[in-house]
Amino acid sequence: MPIHPGEDLDLEKQAEIAAALEVFFPADSPQLIRRLGEGNINDTYFIDLKKRGAVVLQKINAEVFPDPKQVAENVSLVTSHLKAKQSDFIQNFTTFTIHPAINGECYHKDSGNSVWRVLSYIENSATFRSVQTAHQAFESGRILGCFHHLLDDLDPALLHNPLPGFHNLPEYCRHYQHTRAAFHGFLSTDLLYCCREVEARLKDARFLEKAHQSGKTVLRVIHGDPKLDNILFDQTTNMAVAMIDLDTVSSGLLQYDLGDCLRSLCNRAGEQPEDYDDVCFDVDICREFLKGYKTSVAVFPRPEQALLYHAVRLLTYELAVRFLSDYLVGNRYFKVSDDEENLRRALTQIKLLNDIEGQQVKIEAIASSPT
Repeated sequence: MPIHPGEDLDLEKQAEIAAALEVFFPADSPQLIRRLGEGNINDTYFIDLKKRGAVVLQKINAEVFPDPKQVAENVSLVTSHLKAKQSDFIQNFTTFTIHPAINGECYHKDSGNSVWRVLSYIENSATFRSVQTAHQAFESGRILGCFHHLLDDLDPALLHNPLPGFHNLPEYCRHYQHTRAAFHGFLSTDLLYCCREVEARLKDARFLEKAHQSGKTVLRVIHGDPKLDNILFDQTTNMAVAMIDLDTVSSGLLQYDLGDCLRSLCNRAGEQPEDYDDVCFDVDICREFLKGYKTSVAVFPRPEQALLYHAVRLLTYELAVRFLSDYLVGNRYFKVSDDEENLRRALTQIKLLNDIEGQQVKIEAIASSPT
């Protein structure tokens, strides 16, 4: 079973992967296996099968998702709906296919209770860690808008809740307060700064929840984590072609997706910058993204446009709270390369948050613009 040069897949991991593949492709065998992507959650592998060719194999992280089976079922439902709804009217939009196991299910649970699934591989595509051009920003908005448009008539109630409490900012803030009170480690300058910044905004935690309760925004099917590296671009045309990493699809507010996507795109320095002084919110990228989103004919009424600044601000704040809380409890949720990585991630989001708040007038003007 050849693997990619320099890979760290030991014999036990290779055997585990081979056993999972056998349940999906009993008459085929892999000729190449390598890790795929830089995701923080699932184990993802590129598999080149001798007969079928390229596919993607994933083991869903049971430490993150309480019920991986429900995650797999959500993704199967959403991708089926996207394929059924797609027409010639929607250009440059691709949906990956779920390959069923030999028992017909959209996943396989092995003897160790790990849940595996196989997805089609979208050829000639790539992801980016930061926006390179205005065109990429426009295309990111267009592809997310197409995703929302195609799922607009899918009842959100049909989806399982893959991550209870996900995008529940009030709960994240309560968790932060608990972990901060229980933390007895070293209080570095960066940690104290992050804690002060998070605590100064705790009063804003229920803003979007109150907007929903007052009818300014409604529940829809959302991606849940539409950051830039969850968008595939065609390497020939440079057009955005697909939304990937659909494990967080769920019932939620449009503001969660738009806020998180803009948080990701508009910080050119990325989530792990070499210099924190490079972290800022690029309003030109924001403008191009929203132009693309509005060309997609996704439903985006005026009351929800008026919430856009708060969406960007609060989703950035939410991620800062999550990174900081995870650091305080010893890095249990997000994968890290060293013990301080989540603190650095939190610091980046707080730097970004401050810049967003300093550009409120500009962001609100862009959101309300007809194009």
